[in-house]
Amino acid sequence: MNNILVVDDDAAVRRTLEMHLVRQGYRVDTAADGAVGVQKGVLPEVDLVLLDLRLPKMDGFEVLKRLKEARPSLPVVVITAFDDMETAIEAIRLGAMDHLGKPLDLDELGEVLEKALETAQLSQTGIAVFDTPDMEFKPNLIVGRSRAMKSVFKAIGAVADSPTTVLISGESGTGKEMVARAIHFNSRYKARPFVAVSCSALAPTLLESELFGHEKGAFTGAQFAKPGKFELAQEGTLFLDEVSEISPEIQVKLLRFLQEREFERVGGVQTIKADVRVIAATNRDLAAMMTAGTFRQDLFYRLKVATIELPPLRERREDIPLLVRYFLEKIRHEMGSAPEVVSKAAMDLLNEYRWPGNVREL
Repeated sequence: MNNILVVDDDAAVRRTLEMHLVRQGYRVDTAADGAVGVQKGVLPEVDLVLLDLRLPKMDGFEVLKRLKEARPSLPVVVITAFDDMETAIEAIRLGAMDHLGKPLDLDELGEVLEKALETAQLSQTGIAVFDTPDMEFKPNLIVGRSRAMKSVFKAIGAVADSPTTVLISGESGTGKEMVARAIHFNSRYKARPFVAVSCSALAPTLLESELFGHEKGAFTGAQFAKPGKFELAQEGTLFLDEVSEISPEIQVKLLRFLQEREFERVGGVQTIKADVRVIAATNRDLAAMMTAGTFRQDLFYRLKVATIELPPLRERREDIPLLVRYFLEKIRHEMGSAPEVVSKAAMDLLNEYRWPGNVREL
C-alpha cells in the first residue's frame, strides 16, 4: 500500500482528497503549510506528494525544490487553482511529475497517481498538465486546455532546460515556432539569443551562407565577411523552420555541426566552434523522406533526439472557443476594440469547420 502526503492549506480539499484516496486503497497523511510539508515529505515512508502551490509559511515552489533536493526520485504532483502555462512549465522544471488544475478531476487524478507511482522507481521526470484559465493577451502564449495540448505543454517543460536537439512536427499553422520560442524562453537559455531561420524561404546557396556565414570574396557580391546564424545564436537557440527543405549539401554540414559542434564559413578554412541548442521543425514526414532517400538517415536521428508532435486544430476542437477569446483579446490589445461576444451560430460554424490552415487560419 502506497503512502501519499497531501500538502494543501484548504482543510476541505485535504479532507476530500484524504477520503477519496483512502477509498482507493492508499494510506494518506496531510500537511496544512509548506514547512510541515517539507518536514513530512522528506521521510522515506512517503511514496508520493500531492502539493498545492499557494501555501502559508513556505511557497509551494520552494517546497518542491527542497523535496527534490532531499529525495530526487520522489514523485510530486502539483495541484493548483493557478493553472497556467508559466506555472506548469516552472513546476516541471523544478522536478514535478505532473500538474493538475483545480477543481480536480478525480478520474484524471487516479490515472496520474497510478502512472507516477509506476515510474517513480525509474526516477523519470514527468510532465505538467496545464491550460490557460484567463484570456489576458500575452505575446507568444500557447493557448489550449485539451488533452492533446496539455501533452505538448508537458513536453515543453520536460525539454526546456536540456541542451538536447528537439524536432517539432505538425501541419502548417499549428504553431511550431511558438513552441520553439516557449522552449527557449522558459529555459535557462532565455537570456541568450533565439535565432529563427526559415529553411524554405531561401535558395540552397543563400541558405548555406545564412546559416554558416561567408568570408569576403567567397562568391560574387561577397564584399565583406559575414557571420552566420550559428555564430549569432552562440549560447542560445537556433530554430530551423521547415528543416525538410534543406539541400543534401547543407544536410551534410548540419550533420557535422550536430556531431562536432563546429563548422566553416562559406569560402573559409578556419574551423569555428559554437555552443548552440538546435530546435528544428517540419510539416513533412521526415521518416518517409529518409526512406525515399531525400533526407539523410544519420541527420534524421541526430535531429529527433527529443520530439514534440503538434496536433491539428481539428483534433482539438474543444480549444476553439478558448482560441477565439484569446484572439479577440489580441485584437482588442492591438486595435483598442473588439467584439464583446460571438454569436452561437458563428461559434457553431467555427467548431464545425475542418481548419486546414489550423490556428494560423483561425
